[in-house]
Amino acid sequence: MNAELGLLAILVLPVAQAALVLACARPPGLRDAAYILSACAIAGVAFFVFNETAHGAQARVVLARPLPNVDLAFALEPLGAMVALLIGGLGLLHAIHSAGFVRATHEKSPARLMAFMALTSACALAVAFSANLFTMFVAMQALTLAAFPLVEHRGDEAAGAAGRLFLAVLLASSIGLFLPAMVWTYAIAGVLDFRPGGVLGGLADPVSANLLLVMFVFGIAAAAVPPMHRWLMASREAPSPALTSMYALTVLPAGCIGVFKVAAFVFGASGLADARLATQALIVLAGASMCVAALVALSKQDVHERLAYTCLAQALAAVLGALLTIPAGLFASALQITALMCSAATLLMASGTIAAVTGRTQAGAYAGLGRVMPWTLAGFALASASMVGMPPFAGAWAKLWLIASSSSVGLVWAAVLVGLAAILTFAHLGPMAANALSGRAPPDAFIRPDGASFLLVAPVALGAVATLSLLVFASALSEFLKPVWTPMP
Repeated sequence: MNAELGLLAILVLPVAQAALVLACARPPGLRDAAYILSACAIAGVAFFVFNETAHGAQARVVLARPLPNVDLAFALEPLGAMVALLIGGLGLLHAIHSAGFVRATHEKSPARLMAFMALTSACALAVAFSANLFTMFVAMQALTLAAFPLVEHRGDEAAGAAGRLFLAVLLASSIGLFLPAMVWTYAIAGVLDFRPGGVLGGLADPVSANLLLVMFVFGIAAAAVPPMHRWLMASREAPSPALTSMYALTVLPAGCIGVFKVAAFVFGASGLADARLATQALIVLAGASMCVAALVALSKQDVHERLAYTCLAQALAAVLGALLTIPAGLFASALQITALMCSAATLLMASGTIAAVTGRTQAGAYAGLGRVMPWTLAGFALASASMVGMPPFAGAWAKLWLIASSSSVGLVWAAVLVGLAAILTFAHLGPMAANALSGRAPPDAFIRPDGASFLLVAPVALGAVATLSLLVFASALSEFLKPVWTPMP
């Protein structure tokens, strides 16, 4: 297999996984085996693609050319390869956990749930490997349509209303803001391709540059920059495995990747300098909203609602880093996306495990569960530490780079906001994890006589290990991602 075949395979395999799961819906054992083995294949190809990229391989797959100089195309590049490795590795853990969850809870239509989660992974990978704005726009629309059935999966009135809001926010912002911004960019630059260093620098006047940046950032509503975050809150009606998929692996990370690509490959440092007013305003909005989200999370007792605001705060930190106009900021954003995916996946899988076997969904009800579910709650605690930014976990390096890069461009107040958000995150996750591990064990914790199965516990423990990954690989990742912020000659 060469790099081009690897790129095609990583995009096609999740679609094949969805079809296979639907074809093997009965019996449950065959369905789960098909889902997990397909996830193994995706993880293997993701590692191959990452390795090929690390060795300098290049590939570009063009599916169509609807306009002159505009392709529906995918390209192999370091940021996409990094995200593919995360989606592949964490997706395998999520597939195992999902199989255990649907068995423990007797989830209705499990094959349908698994199939649409696989399709959202395919669309998120398409966003990550998109070679230009047009491809990213198409992939974002496909991602919204694939995730919509997950939001309304339960089929009741609340889920239907949540699904309609989800669809309205993501589609309206994309068609009403992203699409006109894309057309405007094409009119100015004559191309839509992503290029390190950007394509707009020196071509757009300050007024156009400022308006375009605002339109792109709000048009990529998956990044959940307020007020576009309403889809994130609405999606809490989805089942636990779907929340893990949308918050940790697909929709929310894809939004962060989209903003990253616009900042690095469309504007670049010179383009963001032309849009200085909008850049500063968006950094203020992202930084302030990050703190507000972490503070609001403190007031929420429903665990999924609390974690939704936690993930929102972490995503806004990635957006802030991407807008800092310097390589250190882009690296901080990439680290933050990595930390978000690892930590959010672990936290959401842990909360899903707890809900499945104990029926507890309120933060106050977690007290003492660490005595009877030590591996699950240990994973929850380690992922919480990463979200806060405690060394040596993944989130620590991201926060340190965000603070350092903000300070280096004179935005000390942005560095303070990152630190304040970390303190507020500790306030709503730290005591919760500590009480779970140190409190007295509840006498009747389990609603299932056999407790949590291996399928529910092992992915949480392995996900927690992933939060330590950047301790070893941060320097190597910086070297791997260097082409992302190195302008083309």
